[in-house]
Amino acid sequence: MLLTECFLDGRYFRIESTTHALQRMKERDIDSELVNGIILSLGEKLLEYNDSGDEIAIVDQENNLAVIIEVRECKAVVITVIDRANIHIKDGTLLEEIA
Repeated sequence: MLLTECFLDGRYFRIESTTHALQRMKERDIDSELVNGIILSLGEKLLEYNDSGDEIAIVDQENNLAVIIEVRECKAVVITVIDRANIHIKDGTLLEEIA
């Protein structure tokens, strides 16, 4: 499901969500605009992850959230949203922390 679309460094970029992530956001009363903001806080760095095959955990200490994404074809796909910033990151997942 499409959450938002924008341009990064002149390139069309989308943020989409899996059904699983939407269910977790609803269960945990987490607004999709907040999730979008957390992802977009990485700015053009998102393009560096494009088609890398890596999962990225974006940890937002201020909002006590972690958003797990994968970036492919200029699209960030939200895999899940966790309502606490202190999470176990599985091996191979890259970590990005924001204030």
